Amino acid sequence: MLPAALCVLALIAGVLPSVVAAATTDLSGEWYFDVDSQNGPGRRDVLFRQEGQRVIGFIESDSASGRFVGSVTGATLEFTAVLEFGGEPMAAVYRATVRGDEMTGTIDFGLYGRGTFTGRRGRRPAPAQPAGTVAIEGSAQQAGIAAATAGDLFGVLHGGAIHPEMVALPGGRFRMGYAGPEVQPGFGDDYARVHDVELSPFRISRFLVTNAQYAAFAAATKREPPLPPRGWGDYGARFPNHPVVNVNFEDSAAYAQWLAAGTGTAYRLPTEAEWEYAARGGSEGRPFVFGDRWQVDAANTAIWRIGRLVDRDGWKAWWDREGDRLSKSQPMTTRVGSFPPNAFALYDMVGNVWQWTRDWYQADYYRVSPLKDPAGPATGDEKVLRGCSWYNQPDVCLVATRDRYAPERRLYYNGFRVVADWGGGAGTGTTVAPQGAPTKVE
Repeated sequence: MLPAALCVLALIAGVLPSVVAAATTDLSGEWYFDVDSQNGPGRRDVLFRQEGQRVIGFIESDSASGRFVGSVTGATLEFTAVLEFGGEPMAAVYRATVRGDEMTGTIDFGLYGRGTFTGRRGRRPAPAQPAGTVAIEGSAQQAGIAAATAGDLFGVLHGGAIHPEMVALPGGRFRMGYAGPEVQPGFGDDYARVHDVELSPFRISRFLVTNAQYAAFAAATKREPPLPPRGWGDYGARFPNHPVVNVNFEDSAAYAQWLAAGTGTAYRLPTEAEWEYAARGGSEGRPFVFGDRWQVDAANTAIWRIGRLVDRDGWKAWWDREGDRLSKSQPMTTRVGSFPPNAFALYDMVGNVWQWTRDWYQADYYRVSPLKDPAGPATGDEKVLRGCSWYNQPDVCLVATRDRYAPERRLYYNGFRVVADWGGGAGTGTTVAPQGAPTKVE
């Protein structure tokens, strides 16, 4: 599935194609178009779904995205996309002849003229980078990344690949959820039922899974790397120590399974309860990871970039003026470990990216949740995410806040961390006592 950002952009800038495909060819999947028109060259990223002769999907231009519907007869494809351009809706009709994994055709923009395009199946290849031209940013020895070093712990080496550094937590009982005055009316009903939870010991990654760590997995498994968010450049190569984004639940779970297969340790995604226990760092009843009040400089959120607390109108004004521009020109994530850790020596438990958990979402689950090691509902339509992101402001960054998305969604503000059993397998770092004082595992 194309990232949600593509769909939003397309609604602003472009029009979706009608494409022609051979009856024996299923167009379903990702394609990319190179466009030539009176306005100059352009690009489209397209996701097709074919149902017999009917085609539907998403299309993203350089500045907008949207949906389309059309048909394919023999080798001829046609579809129409409607996007907003200059504040006005504009329809574009795409017509093409399909030859296997390629197509060529025309685009009729109506009053805006015509264009031609060529299309190819798959994701658009990343542009070739001449040796030495990628400006790497972030530490881990400015991303020489042989492995983590003292004071710069973004992973440990295992079998030549970089793995997450793990922190061992003793488990125990805590109060999960929050119902304080910071919760907006009508928002937070799904976590307002504060209840007791008892957890077995487990280990959790000190940092969010980074681009470098995920790249090791993708290379070893021949898995397609995540698409870089629009405007972020070669995000994975340039920012190896920023959190990986545009990964869905299955991507995250597959990464944990790869760790497990290579180490013999049962890696997985955290449960919601494990995540909140780790985020609280041994404290209870506080609205935020770091205490009773929001600290502007304690997490990568929109407020940190503004530099002061603002109301929602102030945040929207900043986003319209600065935030949207920044998100198209530079990563809005930050290097993992850029902000102070919590009392369990864990970083980015709030801000930077939302974090996938293994739990299915159920609005009233806290009402029926078992006391011991709750694992979430048996089934569902959406998976729970925790932690909020660079895009959010404090009113949605409470330690108890629950978000959820369909497990196949890939978004540029979602990432993850992993947990493992208590044993001293590969990747063990420190163990943390209930009060948060770290001691070294020998």
